Amino acid sequence: MQLSLKATTPEKIDFDENCLKIAWKDGATSVFDLLDLRQRCPCVVCKGGHGGKVGTTTGSIQSIRLYSVNKVGRYAINPIWSDNHQTGIYSYDSLRMLADGLGGELAKED
Repeated sequence: MQLSLKATTPEKIDFDENCLKIAWKDGATSVFDLLDLRQRCPCVVCKGGHGGKVGTTTGSIQSIRLYSVNKVGRYAINPIWSDNHQTGIYSYDSLRMLADGLGGELAKED
């Protein structure tokens, strides 16, 4: 599914101890649970690399805090987590698809 540019362009990004909030330029707001978002980290350490093995660290995380959120160009964010993990790049497209229940690359694997 192709999302509009407004639907995947953030107006404002904010977070607290429980969630990450993104207000999109199309007027919608998405709220993400921090633990769920950390467990969905799309980086090679968490999702596995060329060998296809999924990292074992994300499933055992019981609590997490978000220290900061860095923008990556015009297309993504890079969260800095309390477990010192900072290699995940979450694209705005994937975040919006996740928020809208469309899965995308951040979908959890069973």
